[in-house]
Amino acid sequence: MQRPSSFRMRALILFVFSLYHFTVAQVEDGISTGSHGSDSEHSEYYCSPKILSELKGLKSLVQEQKTVLEELKKQTGNQCSPETHSELKELKSAVAEQKVTLEELQKQLTEKPNVAFSASLFGEGGQTIGGHSSEVTLVFRKVFINFGNAYNPSTGMFTAPVKGVYYFGFSAFANGRNSMGVHLCKNGQQIVATYDYNSSHKDVNGANRAILQLEKGDQVYITLWGGLHIFDSYNSVSTFSGFLLFPV
Repeated sequence: MQRPSSFRMRALILFVFSLYHFTVAQVEDGISTGSHGSDSEHSEYYCSPKILSELKGLKSLVQEQKTVLEELKKQTGNQCSPETHSELKELKSAVAEQKVTLEELQKQLTEKPNVAFSASLFGEGGQTIGGHSSEVTLVFRKVFINFGNAYNPSTGMFTAPVKGVYYFGFSAFANGRNSMGVHLCKNGQQIVATYDYNSSHKDVNGANRAILQLEKGDQVYITLWGGLHIFDSYNSVSTFSGFLLFPV
């Protein structure tokens, strides 16, 4: 078989470089797509089928690059210039690094936990609770969504499944002659509150939010102040929600 010309050698190398840059572009697109989880999935760990498909395709491209490089090496043997040997060595190194990057990307995308919940205190009828001598933990029983099952609708406790930065928001309502006051608490520590003292026999309400860094196992919950009240109905006016922004 006739040895490949210098022109053919350069064309093959350019082809390999084109494959490499195309793969890099695909990785960047996969990362952009992977930053948005789908609400339709209810597993604790979720990676969209599109991203997994792209990763599979990228692995295939890496294998194709390795095959092309090996074929180039077989065809040229020791007959090519030192410069060409150097270029082939650099390409093989780039392929190996790219494979490691793809494996790490796949690990990150498939192992990032989905954590999000939202619940209403009662979510039906119309009921007021309160008047206790001390603070009590509120149990938001009507769950709208609970990805990862980090929120417990039997205790009202959210337990962080991983170390990370989390967002929490809550609202509270009281009617008639009642005054309202609630705290967002973390491990027994009061973080933020909302309250409204009723002086005109009208409905009162309030809301607040916070971003917290939590360790795995930390608990976040809402407490009702001693002596005050909270109301909820089918309109779901008293709520508690939260989600993981990112692990740390």
